Amino acid sequence: VGLEREQAERTASGESGAAENSSDVHSSIMSDDEDEDWPKPSVIVSMVFADDRPAAVSFPRTRVASYLRQLSLKLTVQYLAYVFDTWNDTTPALHDDMVAAYLGLVEENEGRDDEHELRRRLQLFLKTSHQYSPEKALARLPDDRLFEERALILSRLGRHEQALCLLVFSVADLALAEQYCVENLDNCANVFVLLLGILVSNPPTDIADNEAEQIRAEEVPKEPADDGKSADFLQRDLEAVRTRIHRRFAGHLLSKYHQNIPANSALRLLPLDMEFTHDLFVYLRGQLCALDQDMRASNVVRNLRIGEDFQARRQLQRLQSGYVVVSDTRTCPQCLKRIGSGTAFAVIPPSRTNPGDAPVVVHYSCWQRQKSAIKLSDAATSKLHAADDFGGHGVENEDGVSPSASETFAPAARVSLKWV
Repeated sequence: VGLEREQAERTASGESGAAENSSDVHSSIMSDDEDEDWPKPSVIVSMVFADDRPAAVSFPRTRVASYLRQLSLKLTVQYLAYVFDTWNDTTPALHDDMVAAYLGLVEENEGRDDEHELRRRLQLFLKTSHQYSPEKALARLPDDRLFEERALILSRLGRHEQALCLLVFSVADLALAEQYCVENLDNCANVFVLLLGILVSNPPTDIADNEAEQIRAEEVPKEPADDGKSADFLQRDLEAVRTRIHRRFAGHLLSKYHQNIPANSALRLLPLDMEFTHDLFVYLRGQLCALDQDMRASNVVRNLRIGEDFQARRQLQRLQSGYVVVSDTRTCPQCLKRIGSGTAFAVIPPSRTNPGDAPVVVHYSCWQRQKSAIKLSDAATSKLHAADDFGGHGVENEDGVSPSASETFAPAARVSLKWV
């Protein structure tokens, strides 16, 4: 009895120790602090899941990502980044999980030093990945922040005008809007025209106008409180400064990207009271030079086509000037029968060796039989030439040259017929 009691106590102590060890393992995995006995969680993920071993490759990646998401979003991002970079996984669900993990990390680190780096990595993923769902990613974004990420997702959906409105008024970064136009020029040819229209119009009412706060803090001078000036005056002053900044930047776009902004679209958008600056002069000069170049190129093409048409007419006239006379007494040299007016016939042009000879007129049926005979003769001649390679002798004419039936008989050239 004493031995059984002692064994039971040892078993209970062993189970409690194993439970304590398991809880220690879990706590060490959940924490990012260094420990003497356990490696970092990122090292564990690299050793177990993000590895080139067949077992790690065969793991169900969606379940692994879901398990790591319960532990830490950093581990999820680390695992999915390895899956995309190493194994080139294009599963849409995993790419959606990556966007959700990045957004969760950005929300957790709001206001911290890591937020800028996390947003940079999220923006890079939104630009490079083509497998995530833009609609799902757009639904996960908050309404009052992350406007740059929203603009990237809107560009993926083809809503470039909304994306540019966010960059101009919510992000308040005109240089970023210019960069957006350069990057999306292949997808939307009139993207600069859209930006130009936004710059010369009022901000929409359904988006956050952070540009006004920025202008109020930097450009509009602060008036003293006892000055007696109302808020309406300050608002008009703000709009005047905004208009001046936008029109100056619009002139910059017109002068730098004049080849991408058609004049018929730009001049229709520009306000009548816009100042004629040097940038506008450069734009109009570039448009006039491009128009003159197009007109010169069109004239060159027109003259080339006129020359080609003249050459084609001369060749047609030369071909139509040739004719053969078919009288009631003319006979076919193949069958020696008369060629009547109701009989189908063919015209054989002169041979290459004697181009000055007159064309030969034969019955169409005789021409068909002769053409069939030529094919049989060519086949026999090729067999004889093949026999010559083994010591045989080919067939030669009186001049000692093997005749080529395809040269002695060619299709008729286009000629006119004159009945006599």
